[in-house]
Amino acid sequence: MTDTVVESGPRPRQPTRVLITGGAGFLGMHLTECFRRAKITVRLLDLAERPTWSQAPEIEYVRGDIRDGKTLAIALSGVDAVVHAAFVSPRQTQELIYSVNVEGTRTLCAQVSAHGVQRLILLSSTIVQWPPKVHPFFSDSPLTRLDAYRASRVEAEQIVVTYERQGLRSALVRPKTFIGPGRVSAFALIFEWIRIGRPVPVLGGGENRYQLLDIRDMVEGIRLLAATDVTGVFSLGAREFCTVHEDLQSLLDHARTGARLWTVPGWAGRRALRMMELCNLTPLSEWHYKSASGHDAIADIGRAERELGWRPQRSNAQALMEAYDWYVATLRSTGIVNTTQPIPLGHRLLKVGLQWILLR
Repeated sequence: MTDTVVESGPRPRQPTRVLITGGAGFLGMHLTECFRRAKITVRLLDLAERPTWSQAPEIEYVRGDIRDGKTLAIALSGVDAVVHAAFVSPRQTQELIYSVNVEGTRTLCAQVSAHGVQRLILLSSTIVQWPPKVHPFFSDSPLTRLDAYRASRVEAEQIVVTYERQGLRSALVRPKTFIGPGRVSAFALIFEWIRIGRPVPVLGGGENRYQLLDIRDMVEGIRLLAATDVTGVFSLGAREFCTVHEDLQSLLDHARTGARLWTVPGWAGRRALRMMELCNLTPLSEWHYKSASGHDAIADIGRAERELGWRPQRSNAQALMEAYDWYVATLRSTGIVNTTQPIPLGHRLLKVGLQWILLR
């Protein structure tokens, strides 16, 4: 009598050609590398000019608008999986946020269904889990735009779920704050403080835990998800992480520049960051706001591990160290690292804001 083998988990459906919307940036670069290692042809769709890293002949590029049906028809030809990452940032106007994030997603889903594409992965955001807020400021203030952005990402998820009920094989990815070589975003401010040996503010003592995600672990999770039939929400984040204080101290120990942690009362940090945000000058990211709250911010990655066989390889500390090393090496070789805000300006604004509030 032979043993019966019962298969479990999602059935592999390795795509042959993947379209990445909003593919000209940092995430698109790492996704492209990941898919190419798996021998999958990559096509990128973006409004931006074709980046230098995508010039290889086996990488296809379509320059155009996600909201344009004719452009999408070209981009979707011959594609069997789509990773949708074309979303504008909260810094844009409310009108553009809605137009791209909501109507762009709606147009894409309609075209994906019409072209018989087998798989759609929506790159969502943990911001959809934040409660909506009403900000008593002028209509286009940064805080109001942030809430409009949250609402647009919620609606984008709802659009995908609606099409899923109509037969579209889709899944939603909610990654934790991701970081890695090629992009350090607002972490550049912290990295610069460390590089020059300045005190690094830790709001509220940093005894809470905030889970990060290395970009290379993130794209591997997306690749695995693109090769399955599973639907629903998948959270991605590091498996190993400590408190904010401990993770930053590990980074300082690694850098060995003489920088130290500077404990700032949480209330003072929140006021300083809010003041800067109202002036549209905040150089810091979601990670800092959540760490300032004093609460843990952790996603359950169990489903991705169980159903996809995904195993994040880098801890918070490792992700920070490798991103810091890339930042320092890039600064030394080129003299500049692209960030969302000028580093010296951000440093001075936060320092002045904290001192002003603490001395009141």
